[in-house]
This record gives sequence, C-alpha cells and structure tokens, in this order.
Amino acid sequence: MARNKVKDPNHLSFGRLIAWKSSDISAGWVNVIMLNYLSMYASDFLGLNIGLVGVMLFVSKLMDGLVDFFIGWLVDNTKTPWGKARPYEICIVGQTLATLFLFLAKPEWAYTAKVIWVFTMYVLTFSVFGSLRAVPMSAYMIRAFSNNPVLIRKVSSYGGIVTMFGSMICSALFPTLMAQLSTGALGWFTPVAIFMVPATFIGVFRFIFCKEDPEVDAASVQQKVRFKEIFSMFRQNPYVWLYAIVMLAYNVSTGLGAGSYYFDDIVGNVGMAGMLSVFSFVLLPLMLLFPWIMKKMGSMGKMIAAFSVVGVIGYLVCFFSGANLAGVLGGYLLGQFATLPIAYYGTLFLMNVCTYNEMKGLPRMDGSANILANFCANFGGSLGSLLTGLLLMVAGYVSSTAEETVVQPASALMAIRIDFAIVPAILVAIIGVCCLAFSKLEPKAEAFEAERRAKYEAEQAGKAQA
Repeated sequence: MARNKVKDPNHLSFGRLIAWKSSDISAGWVNVIMLNYLSMYASDFLGLNIGLVGVMLFVSKLMDGLVDFFIGWLVDNTKTPWGKARPYEICIVGQTLATLFLFLAKPEWAYTAKVIWVFTMYVLTFSVFGSLRAVPMSAYMIRAFSNNPVLIRKVSSYGGIVTMFGSMICSALFPTLMAQLSTGALGWFTPVAIFMVPATFIGVFRFIFCKEDPEVDAASVQQKVRFKEIFSMFRQNPYVWLYAIVMLAYNVSTGLGAGSYYFDDIVGNVGMAGMLSVFSFVLLPLMLLFPWIMKKMGSMGKMIAAFSVVGVIGYLVCFFSGANLAGVLGGYLLGQFATLPIAYYGTLFLMNVCTYNEMKGLPRMDGSANILANFCANFGGSLGSLLTGLLLMVAGYVSSTAEETVVQPASALMAIRIDFAIVPAILVAIIGVCCLAFSKLEPKAEAFEAERRAKYEAEQAGKAQA
C-alpha cells in the first residue's frame, strides 16, 4: 500500500528560503553602497563640505518618526487581496532606483543643485521607500511563514547566511569597481549601476513567490488599531524601547562609513576596503550554530550580550593596529561577530515585543511594534553619517573633488581611527547591556505563548468531541 506523505510544517525548502531573502539581498546592496560610500562620494567626488553632508543626511531623518508612525498604523489596518503587509514589499524597486539615480550627480553641477539632488534621492531611498518596506517586514514574515516560530528561526538563521553572503559580494567587489570605473565619463554611476540594475530584478522575487497565509489572520479576531493603542504601547512596553536602542546603536555603527576613509588615508589603498568583507566570510558557518548557542545560553538576549564583550575587544584591537592590515582585519572580524545576530533576528525581537503587548492587554500590533525600531534604524544610519562628518570636520579633514590630491592633517587621521574603532566599541557595549535586559522578557513570552497554545488546542479538542 502506498503511504501518504505528511508535509512537515517545519520544513523550509531551499527555494522558498532564496525567494524570501532575494529582497534582503537587494536591500543589502543598497545599504552597502549608501552607508559606506555615499559620504565619500559627496565629499571627495562632488566636493561637498563633509560637515554639510553629515548634517544633510541627519536632517533627512527628522521626518522619519512621523512617517514610520503612520506606516505602522497603516499596516495594522491594511486588508487587501494580497494580504496585510505583502503589498508594501514592492517598494524595494523604489529603493534600488533611487539609489541608482542619486549617483547621477556630477562635480560640475552647481553646488546647490548637488545638495538638493543628494538630499532628495537619499530621502526617497530610506525615508519613503525604505520605511514603506521595512516597517511591515515582521508582519509579512509572520504571515508568510504561518506564524510558525520554528520556521521563522530557520529563516532568520539560515537566511542570514544568504543575506550576509550577498552583502559581502557587494562589499568585496564595489570598492575595486569604484576605484577603477568612477573616473570614467559617468563617474560613480557605472559601478553603482552594476549592482542596482540586477538588484531591481532580484528584489521582486519575494513579492512574487512569497504569499501570506490567510489562516494567520482568519484564526483571530482582527482589531482595528487606533493611535491610542500605539501610544499605550510606548508607555507600557519597555521592551519596545530596548529593542529600539539596540537598533539605534547597531545602525549608527553601520552608518559611520568610516571604513572607506580608513583604508584610503590610514592603510593607503581604498580599493582594499573590500578585504573587510572577504575576511568576514569566515563568519558565515558560525551562523549555523546560533540556534544551538541560543538554546544553550537560554535566550537570544544573553547570547548577543556575551558576543558584545568579544566585539568590544575586537574594535580595540582595530584601533591599536593602525595601518597593520592583519590586526585591522582580525579585530574587525571580532567586532562584526558581536552584532551579526542583530542584523537577522529582528523578527524574533519583535515577536517577543508583540507578545508582551498582549500580556498587557493590548493588540499585538505587529506592524506598529516596528515603528520605533525602524525609525531608530533609519535615524541611526544618518546619525552615524553625521557623527563621521562632524568628527572629521572638527579634526580638520580636507574635502576635495575628483581632480584634486590632498594630504590630511594628523588630527584628521586620528579622528578616522577613532571613528572606525572606538565609536563602534562604545556602541557594541550599549547593545550588550540592552540585550541583557531584553533577555528577561524571553522566557515570560515563551511561557505565555505556550499557555495560549495549550488553551487553544484544548478548545479545539472539545469542539471535535462535541
């Protein structure tokens, strides 16, 4: 007799994993280019004042609080044939195209025109299209994977390897392409287009192939979320603030963009900045161990807190290594190891935050729960650029156009070293403290979910017997 195969609800196919992570690969390429090289493009190619660049990017994020607040409310109250959060995913196309168009600016443009163009395209990339895609992300993931925590952990861990691998490709190749092609007639537009054109096509695979499971919402009464409940969450849920601080510190660190300056002025070869990503490939296999490490340590928060100690040590090694490439790469590797889970476990943080909302008698608000964290993520990236710009400006960094060659003063060189290593060390320490505090929620949220599942199963069994 033929056996009927029972589909394993916890099975994650490779094809579905790749389809889901396709959008993150495209967004990762946007982040690599915008966060690591935009400041250098604006200051050393367009000739904009380095301090003005930092202030300009910082100001662009002041509107994000209101924008993200509205988007979170909109997602919680969205109901379409495509689902609650899936429709917003198509905004990845806007992100890639706005990034590409930003690098059309030329040194010969009027100064004001260059400022307006860079500012406008940056706002479109992150504040508009980026926010519309990022805020609904957790709500989309929960519904795409049927609110199954086992599947979501697998996607976060194994998918993180896919995203990291994709970002490393861009991080490793872009500096070389930029160094070789940015002096051509089209300037930086050519190397950026090499990544943004395919990113535009790759990014839509998630929207096309990953549909939401309607049973996730059908099994519960959908409450209309009012602004009142969102403000109540901010008052009653301390964990939404802890996660927001973690995302702020993490994105300030990634938004500093000091690596390009460090390799250009300290090491002496900006093209070798890609070595940071090539060397980081050794971290990929470690991500397979994260679920096991998390289980052994008892919580995600405790794991990240322990990693943070290693990260602080790594960044101190970077600082004292100076131009020693081996020391810089080794220290940077340890620093990146500390924050690796944060880049891919955001949904796990938010699942606990939403459960705490329910524990306090509020709606889950898996759209609005991401408002503060997403704002801090966007704001943090620009704050990092602002810190870099102001630090280098105060230290006397000399901006230039593509045709000029300058020698930086010793004060500017020291500022670059501090920006590359000491500032991230402080931020990693903040992340560790916040994650340790967040770990107190995890067992409580798990117990609450287990009790609710047991109650639901008992009710279903009772109905079946009746």
